[in-house]
Amino acid sequence: MVIEPHDLLKIEAKHLISHSPIPDWAIQALSMASYVVVRRANAPDGQIAIGIRGKARSERFGAFIPIDAFIHQIKPEHLAEISLWENKQSPVFFSLKIASEILEKHKIVWGPGGSVGFELATGLETVTSGSDLDIVVRAPKPIPVNIAAQIVNEMKSCPARVDIQAETPAGSFSLLEYAKGSATMLVKTKYGPLLCEDPWEIRMNKPIEKLVR
Repeated sequence: MVIEPHDLLKIEAKHLISHSPIPDWAIQALSMASYVVVRRANAPDGQIAIGIRGKARSERFGAFIPIDAFIHQIKPEHLAEISLWENKQSPVFFSLKIASEILEKHKIVWGPGGSVGFELATGLETVTSGSDLDIVVRAPKPIPVNIAAQIVNEMKSCPARVDIQAETPAGSFSLLEYAKGSATMLVKTKYGPLLCEDPWEIRMNKPIEKLVR
């Protein structure tokens, strides 16, 4: 299975590779839920860039693991099953139900990310009453702007704030910004952010200095 940003990987803390001291909260977080999130970063050969989530929003730590060191992999789309959250009571999970109906109507491959995805994958309670709903949609081919606008408009019925990131082969971008029909889009790539006219036309074999403006 291809490893992509937002995937959750079960690991053992002994495999962490870090060029700075690992904070105590990060080790404690891994003892409670041994999953890390794949980051969008240019990792050394044979390694995966990962992030560790702590309890507080400010507790995020980036590190690496050997590419063969993870035990289990969960992709966001593996968590797009209503049976996983139907008994959960909070605005964000109610929003998740609405979002799933909208995205499935438009035949979009999707899954929850952020705190919602982490809670569904690990069973560790990370969602709060104020949590946003982060959605990852797979966009290997262009999404028509009018369809994106319909999705964004329909998501306004969700009680929680919804952030949808569209994932292309080269990076990700905000579906909300795309739906506005902007002339340029900010795309997050593993080499850094890039302003472009078409998120599907980025060629990742260009030198980095030409990608970052």
